[in-house]
Amino acid sequence: MKIDRRTILTGGTSLAVAAVCGDQLLASESVKSALPKGAIVLVAQLQAKAGEEEAVGKALLAMVEPTRKEPGCFCYNLHQSKKDKSQFMFYEQWASQAALDTHGQSPHMKAMQQALKGRTAKGGGVTFFDLLG
Repeated sequence: MKIDRRTILTGGTSLAVAAVCGDQLLASESVKSALPKGAIVLVAQLQAKAGEEEAVGKALLAMVEPTRKEPGCFCYNLHQSKKDKSQFMFYEQWASQAALDTHGQSPHMKAMQQALKGRTAKGGGVTFFDLLG
């Protein structure tokens, strides 16, 4: 079997997409139908205090893996602003309000709250959304 540069690049791209997306659906028509009626979609934003960006990022990143394993978690992605490294944002999709409430009481959520004490600025917050299309 001949393996050329194009084969390697195509294969590498496929692996990268699989690694990034994991078990989540890629953007397509099927995403809307995959969310059940009553699903919760939200964005949670927060800002680290000056000099606390690394500690806040570490505490938030520790949430990702255990949260993605929670029942009812469809999507849980952490983002950091390209322009202002003190700004962080979670994009989340949950099967129900009950699943989100359970997440709020999880041990890793409580650990994160402790780790963030005194390290974040006022503001930020949570915004809930309806999926339109």
